Amino acid sequence: MITPPTTRLALELARPDFTDHITDLAAAFHDQTVTFRLRGCGTSAPADIGAHLRRSFLGALGAAASPAAIGNLPCTWDPPCALDVFCREQLRGPQGDGLPKPYVIRHAAFEGDLLVSLRIFGMANDWFMAAAEAMVTGMRNILPWQRLYSARTSAPEILSRDVQIGAPAAGLPETRAVAVVFLTATDTGGAFPAHEPHRIVSRLLRRVDGLSRWNGLALEPSAGKAFAEYARTLDYDTSGLRRGRYESPNAKGQVRAKATMSGTLGISGDIAPLLPVLAMGERCHLGRGAVEGLGVFRVDAL
Repeated sequence: MITPPTTRLALELARPDFTDHITDLAAAFHDQTVTFRLRGCGTSAPADIGAHLRRSFLGALGAAASPAAIGNLPCTWDPPCALDVFCREQLRGPQGDGLPKPYVIRHAAFEGDLLVSLRIFGMANDWFMAAAEAMVTGMRNILPWQRLYSARTSAPEILSRDVQIGAPAAGLPETRAVAVVFLTATDTGGAFPAHEPHRIVSRLLRRVDGLSRWNGLALEPSAGKAFAEYARTLDYDTSGLRRGRYESPNAKGQVRAKATMSGTLGISGDIAPLLPVLAMGERCHLGRGAVEGLGVFRVDAL
């Protein structure tokens, strides 16, 4: 059973409109992205800077949060504060999986500078400006720049801020084969998927289905099961995948380690039903570390 919702927001998420068609999820998939350009700290960014960006973002949200939300309890304000929306688990599903957080953070080097993006999904965009401002506050006042960059003594200058509104997930070209190219490593979900690569596709569907609740939609369970069976019929080339390891600190300074994979996954066969899932996945990334920059991928038609 789904955990009973404790707030009005959680109630909305628990009662989406259900559909049998993945294309409906793609048509309703909505997001908004703010991107900051930080001067001169792109080429030497540490591997775990995404974790620090996430922590500084959530820390800044805490400055304007309700006492309940600061204590990781359901926010008592109406509408709830932004910390409740982006930090607290709103819902836990029938299989024990938590609803994905409605945001992802991405970082990349660009001409020696650092690009930091915050993408927010669905109804969580009601708190978009609060989140964008918290990202600025977190980067300026909380993120430990001097510890991460030994040559720095202060936060870098923010050269620009750009906001883009996402359109419905665009369909990928019709093709019989694609290459899923991981631009950043993603967690393996517990086991390196060399023998059961279809689990990668099933995990991606569960993620886009969970995030679709922030758009008021969800896939009928029977349709999800049918897709999981369909995923087994595809042909996979895992020779381009490689193992890795990702470490990041938590709020208590403890190091969390994840087994990861990176590289390229080839998928071929009757992939038409898979294309809208991949299109949404390019926007929301894959895996539990997506909120701090893991699981970014692009899809190349072959």
